[in-house]
Amino acid sequence: MIKEIKSKILPILVAGALFAPAFFVTGCATTPAAETEAAPEVTKKETKKKEPEDPPNVKFVKQLQALLAKGDTKGAIAHFDSIPSSLKNDLELKNLLGALYYSDTQYDNAITVANEILEIDSENMDALELISMCTKAKGDKKAYKEATDRILATDPYNASVNIQKAEEYAVNKKYKLARDSYKKALRGEPENTDALFGYAQMSYYTDDIKAASENFQKILDKEPENAAALAYMGKLACEDQNYLRAAKFAQEALKYDATNYDYWMDYGTYLRYQGKFDDAAKAWNKAVELDPTYFLAYAYLAGNYDDLGKWDLALENYRKVIETNPKYFYAYESTAILEYHAKNYENAIKYFTKAYEYSSSYAYTLMIAACWFKLNKPLEAKKVLTAQLKKLDPNSNEYALVRFYNDAYNRNAESNLVQKIAKETNSNNRGKMLFYLGLYYELNNAEELANEYYAKVTNMKAPMFFEYRIAEWGLSK
Repeated sequence: MIKEIKSKILPILVAGALFAPAFFVTGCATTPAAETEAAPEVTKKETKKKEPEDPPNVKFVKQLQALLAKGDTKGAIAHFDSIPSSLKNDLELKNLLGALYYSDTQYDNAITVANEILEIDSENMDALELISMCTKAKGDKKAYKEATDRILATDPYNASVNIQKAEEYAVNKKYKLARDSYKKALRGEPENTDALFGYAQMSYYTDDIKAASENFQKILDKEPENAAALAYMGKLACEDQNYLRAAKFAQEALKYDATNYDYWMDYGTYLRYQGKFDDAAKAWNKAVELDPTYFLAYAYLAGNYDDLGKWDLALENYRKVIETNPKYFYAYESTAILEYHAKNYENAIKYFTKAYEYSSSYAYTLMIAACWFKLNKPLEAKKVLTAQLKKLDPNSNEYALVRFYNDAYNRNAESNLVQKIAKETNSNNRGKMLFYLGLYYELNNAEELANEYYAKVTNMKAPMFFEYRIAEWGLSK
C-alpha cells in the first residue's frame, strides 16, 4: 500500500508498505525562490547570513523521512513522540504510524491508531484495512470478520480484503473459492500483481492450465524478472511434458532468486526427466546447501542414486531423510533394504522395525527374522516370528509362510506351503511369497533352490513389492 503524506509546509512523499518489513521514503522540498537567485559575492567584511531553521513540522517530517530511508522502523515509531501539535491529526501520518506498528508486530497499537483515524473519518479505507490485517495476524476471527464485512459492505471488490480472504481459502485448500476472491480483487484493482499472481496460481491448482498460463504471462509481460511467475511457467511446461522448456524457465527463475529451495528442486526434477541424472543431483545438492535441515532434497537424491545403482550414496541420503524428518515413514523401508544389501543387518533390523510400526506387514517381520538368522542369532529370529504368528489368521497363507520359517523343517509343511502359494490369486502376494521361499532356501544354504525362486520373482511383470529388488541382488551374487 503506497502512502503519500502531504505536509502543509513541506511536500514530502513518504512511501510505505503495510506488507513490507520496512518503509522506504522519497521526497523533495520546495526551494524558496530567494535561494534560486544568484547570491551576491560575500566580501571579507560581509558576514555570511545564517540559514533559517526549519519550522517544527518540516523538521519532524525530514527526520521521519531519514529514519524511514534507513529502514529504522522502531526509530520512526519513537519519533512520533515528538510530533508537532500541528500534525497530530494528520490522517496520512496517523496511517503511516499504524503501518509502522503493524510492521513491528505491535498489532494492538496499530488498531488503536486506526480507530483514532476512524473517529475523524469513519470510512477511511486504509484504517479499515489496517484493522483487518491486524485482527487476522492476531487470530481474532470475530474481529477480523467484522472488519472485513465493514470494508466489503462499502467496497465489495476491495483488493486488500479479497486477497486476504483468498489467502485464507488457499491455506485451507479451498482453491476454487480462493480463485473467486482473487478475481474480485482484480475487479477492484485490475493491475494488482498480487491478485493476478494469486488468480493464476489458483487456476493452476484447479487444473485450468490455460488461464494459469495466460495470467502468469501477463505478469511476465509487466515484470519479466518475476521469479515466482517464471517458476510457475516452468511447472506448466512440465505439465505439458516439455521438460527442456520447463528447465529454461527454472533457470530464469533462479537467475533472479538463486536462494529459492523450491526452484532448485523443480530444476532438478526437469533435468531428471531429460535423463540428466548427474545434473539433477547437482541441483538437488544445491537445495541441500540452502537448507540442510529439510528432508525433501535428500529424498530426491536418494531415489535418484538408488535408480542409478549408486547404493552407497542412496543409503547416505535415505539416512539424512530419516534424520531430518523421522515421521517420513516411506524412507524406512528403502533405508532398510539398502542396509540389508550392504550387509548392515543390525541397521536393517532397526529400519525394518520402524517400517513395521507404520505398517504391520508380515513381510517386515520375515526380513527382520532373516537379518537375525544372518547374524547367527536364531533365538532372536524366533521371538519375532512367534510374536507375528499370534497376529495372523491360522488359515491364511501368510500364517503358513511365517510358521515355515519359525518351525523346524518339515517336508510335508514345505509341500503344503508350495501348493498354497501356487493357488494364490493376487500376483503381488504370490510374488512376495515366492521370494520368501527363495530367501528361506538362501538362509539354509540351498543356493540352487533359492535362485530358482528368485528367478520366478524377477520374471514377473511390473512387480509392486520391495522384495523384487532383493531377489535381483540374490541372482547377481
